[in-house]
Amino acid sequence: MPVEAAATLLRRNTIAEQIHAVLRRDIICGRLSPRASLAEQELARRFGVSRTPIREAMIKLADEGLVEIFPQYGSFVGPIKLAEVLDSQFARETLECAAVEKAVTHMDAGHADRLKAILDRQRALHKSGDDEGFFRADEAMHAFIFALAGHPTAWLFVTGAKAQMDRVRYLAMTILRKQPSVVAQHAQIIDRLCARDRAGAVAAMRSHMRGILKTIEILRGDKYDYFAEADGDPPPRGEAQDQPARKRPRKTEAKST
Repeated sequence: MPVEAAATLLRRNTIAEQIHAVLRRDIICGRLSPRASLAEQELARRFGVSRTPIREAMIKLADEGLVEIFPQYGSFVGPIKLAEVLDSQFARETLECAAVEKAVTHMDAGHADRLKAILDRQRALHKSGDDEGFFRADEAMHAFIFALAGHPTAWLFVTGAKAQMDRVRYLAMTILRKQPSVVAQHAQIIDRLCARDRAGAVAAMRSHMRGILKTIEILRGDKYDYFAEADGDPPPRGEAQDQPARKRPRKTEAKST
C-alpha cells in the first residue's frame, strides 16, 4: 500500500475510533438515551467529518450491543439488555469478591490512606453534583483494589464486559440519586479492608455488587422502555425518538464492507 494511502487510512481509523469513544461514552452515561435516533448526517455535522468514519464507529458500537442498525430505516441507541446486565453482575461479583479477599493480605497504612482519599473525593464530587466525576472515582476505587490484590489486568476484563451494567449504574446515579448509598457501601468495604477483616470485606463487597439487582427492579418500573429482556426482543413501547409513527423493521447484523 502506498505511503499516502496508508496515512489516509490511519487518519480515518483514528477519527472513527475517536468518534466511537465519544458516542460510547454518551450512550453509557445516558446523554444518548436508549432508543434515541442516531442519524448519520447529523452525526457527520456534529463531528465535522464524512459519513465513512461515522459508519465505522456505528458498526463497532453495534458489535458491542450499544447501537441497533435497521437497514433502510435508521440506527438507534440500543436498549439496556437485562441478560447482559445480569451476566456482568455475576462475573463482576465473582471477580470483585476474589480481589478484595486477596487485597486484605496486602493492606498497609499507605494503601488505607489512598482508599480513604478516593472516598473523600467521592463525597466531594457528590456534593458538587459531578455525576461523571463521581463515577470515575467509583471506578478508581475498584481498580485500586484489583491492583492491591496483585491483579490489575483483571480489572480491564471487568471494564470490558460491563458496558450495559454501567448504563444502569449511571441511570441510578442521575435518576435515583444513589450516590449516598454507594459512598456508604464503599466506606464499609474500606473499613473492613483497613481492619484486615477478610470475611467482612468480602461480605461488604458482595452486598455492594448485589445492590444493582434492586436498582434494576426500580428502574424497570420507572424507565420500562429503556430495557429489553433479550437481544432482538425489545419490550412494547412508543415510537423511536424523532421518528414517524411506523413499525420498526427487524434488525439485521451490522457488517463492515
